[in-house]
Amino acid sequence: MDKYEPVQAIGRGAYGNVYLYRRLSDNKPVVIKQIPMESITKDECELTKNEVRVLAMLHHPNIIEYYENCLDNNTMMIVMEYAPGGNLYDYLRSRGEGNLLQEEDVLHLFCQLVLGMKHIHDSNILHRDIKSNNILLDRSHRIVKIGDFGISKILSSKSKAHTVVGTPCYLSPELCQEKPYNQKSDIWALGCVLYEMLTLRRAFEAETLPALIMKIMRGIIAPIHPHYSEEMRSLVHLLLHMDPTQRPNVHQVISHPLIFPTLFKLHVDLGMVRCVSRPQRLSSVGSCTRSPPGMEDSINKEKVDLERKVFSDEVKVTEKTVETIDEKNTVFYWQQNSVPIRLCVDKNEGRVIQVASSSSHNAGVTNAGKVVLWRIESDDQDAKSEEATPVARIVKSPPSVIIVQVACGDGFMACITDKGILMTSGIGSSGCLGHGNVSDVAQLKIVESLLGVSIKQIVCGSSHVIALSADKQVYSWGCGDNGRLGIGSRMTQLWPQHASVDEMLYEVTGIVAGHDCSLLITSCGVLLASGSNRMNKLCVDETDVAGCETLKQVEDVATFIPVSSRPLANSSVVKTAAGPNHTVFLTDAGEVFTAGKNTSGQLGYVGSQNPRIPARVMDPVAQSQVVEIACCREASIAVTKDGRVYSWGGRHGVDGPKSGTADMSVVEAARPSLVDLGQSIKGNISIAASDVNVLLCHSF
Repeated sequence: MDKYEPVQAIGRGAYGNVYLYRRLSDNKPVVIKQIPMESITKDECELTKNEVRVLAMLHHPNIIEYYENCLDNNTMMIVMEYAPGGNLYDYLRSRGEGNLLQEEDVLHLFCQLVLGMKHIHDSNILHRDIKSNNILLDRSHRIVKIGDFGISKILSSKSKAHTVVGTPCYLSPELCQEKPYNQKSDIWALGCVLYEMLTLRRAFEAETLPALIMKIMRGIIAPIHPHYSEEMRSLVHLLLHMDPTQRPNVHQVISHPLIFPTLFKLHVDLGMVRCVSRPQRLSSVGSCTRSPPGMEDSINKEKVDLERKVFSDEVKVTEKTVETIDEKNTVFYWQQNSVPIRLCVDKNEGRVIQVASSSSHNAGVTNAGKVVLWRIESDDQDAKSEEATPVARIVKSPPSVIIVQVACGDGFMACITDKGILMTSGIGSSGCLGHGNVSDVAQLKIVESLLGVSIKQIVCGSSHVIALSADKQVYSWGCGDNGRLGIGSRMTQLWPQHASVDEMLYEVTGIVAGHDCSLLITSCGVLLASGSNRMNKLCVDETDVAGCETLKQVEDVATFIPVSSRPLANSSVVKTAAGPNHTVFLTDAGEVFTAGKNTSGQLGYVGSQNPRIPARVMDPVAQSQVVEIACCREASIAVTKDGRVYSWGGRHGVDGPKSGTADMSVVEAARPSLVDLGQSIKGNISIAASDVNVLLCHSF
């Protein structure tokens, strides 16, 4: 690198830093990408090599020129042409709202873009990431340079690509449908860029990826200002044709009546000294134009109609209630010292198949892919919460978005779609939304850093989240106190972090999140735990072989380690539920163990000589085949194979005195009592509990 002299750092790329250098032989400014090879993955290394390979094949005045590359101290150095005018995206945003470009200037820039694209396509290369951020400009903003070929693909003759890549706002309909694609997808992206130059905004934008995909699939764009010619507006619609076979190729674009004359001017126009006098620019979208009488009213009406349609497609919440009850699909709700009540859901929205609960949310998912929220809406502010019935509200989303699982934390919610996409919304103060900040999000928003991962299960603690991918990988984020994230750190994490598990020993099949802890269920029956071990609720204390004495107390653990307290450590755990102060464990034999705090009898037994040793719950649960379990703050719940529901501790679902009072001893509270639901529970069962609430649904 002795041929170059460093000037300054100018940015950061996907895998390394970007610097401005001066070439000593001719004092020409150049850009050098510096990519440390030891800090990138094998796939990222391949993308870097791909960019070098593609750039070396292309030589055109409207494409960023590649000079050379070398390896210096295990750092890949890619030397390229420098474009001092920044990118097109920043240039358009700098103009301000309403300060539209003249049509002549738009054509001047766009035609250069078309010429560069022609050279790329003639070389059998797909760019696959054409966007305004990757279109660079000279200092006068008159010369266009196409850059960033990291995900470009070299095609054999007439072949098509299959991998879904690129920036979401510029994805073509065929890419959204995961169909094979070719150069016509680049043409679609050109249409998006042309629209952006004409309107100073992107053609397709939305808060969430599913909503964005829906907009692209409908192909509806906001009207272009009549300041531009009808031919220009027609060209945009031609490039954005939904059918790729009806979309022009780059040669047909060049032959377009609007493009062809401008191409002739480029060869004499580029590099000329511009006149001081400039044509008057359009000051605002609302300024006077030469529109025919009635045209302005027509445009305004079109915009209003479009806004109404877009608004109707946004996610919104509407109240739904129903009088009738489906006996084959029932949702029960109860609190401490109260009997269960049935919750209603509009039959048109489907059957509830899964439920989740937290201090702020009681939610469910229907077999139609809808999310239900039950909230107490009492007009009487003095009314007791247990006397009010939660009202069902359906969270509506675009038709293509099918939710298959929901999880709730304190003030936030997470959902998984049938495509394995994770979305979160709510209060982000603990970083639990996974968006890289602590901002609140009103509507479900995609966790972008996990877009490349298919999520199969999601659980929420009070302020942290655990996710399990289809390939059995564990991710966690949010509050890291007590080591609950299992990543070796107790710091808050704003982005999903990979939690390491020895894959040679354990295959994770399930995940559970407690108030300040996390647990992993494995295929071999070994339970892994991290977080607070207060009163040995995670059973990670070391005990003697007989399981009678504690040899070593563990207060918390920051990585996932196997449960080691006997007798539980000798059992194969298939399910677990964690409350703030205690945990319930279900073995493959249908036995129920508990551990932790027992002030209200929530462990289901009393009189243990060592309170830190896990033990089995007493009869009648001990004689039953249990299939589901749940934890509240002071109570535990179990569902048996024959459809009975038992509760012990805080008298959840059982009308009567509170445990620990003069009317009821802890010994009495610890004995499991039958919860009267008026029917047996069968079919598919889902149960969830928060500090004071329990939700249970079954369908058959």
